[in-house]
Amino acid sequence: MNAILKERIGERVSALKISWRRASLEAGFEAGFIQDIITGRSQNPGEDALASLASVLKCSPAYLAGQCDDLAGASTARGTMVSASDPVQRPDAVMALRIVDELLAGGHVEAARVAVRRALKAIAVE
Repeated sequence: MNAILKERIGERVSALKISWRRASLEAGFEAGFIQDIITGRSQNPGEDALASLASVLKCSPAYLAGQCDDLAGASTARGTMVSASDPVQRPDAVMALRIVDELLAGGHVEAARVAVRRALKAIAVE
């Protein structure tokens, strides 16, 4: 997974014309988060981290992890394409809500506001 993850992070950062630092910060991490992944200092980011990063990089966690080749992570079921806007198929939205819930539980109100704004912005882009 690491080689694919590194490749796809690089691809998305380039496509969006943003820096590793900016993407890391917008995902709610320290400035060197992506650099640590690329250089191998961080071997296996967790599911929550991958979901946050995927949201900023405008793709699905499954795409970043190499589990699919579709940016949206959409899959086919009985030959029918699953809509990326279907709430049941929106793990990124569920993950964003979980992150906000954890931030609020920890008393990090401003960070929760940032996460909500980011999620709303991502939804508006779609």
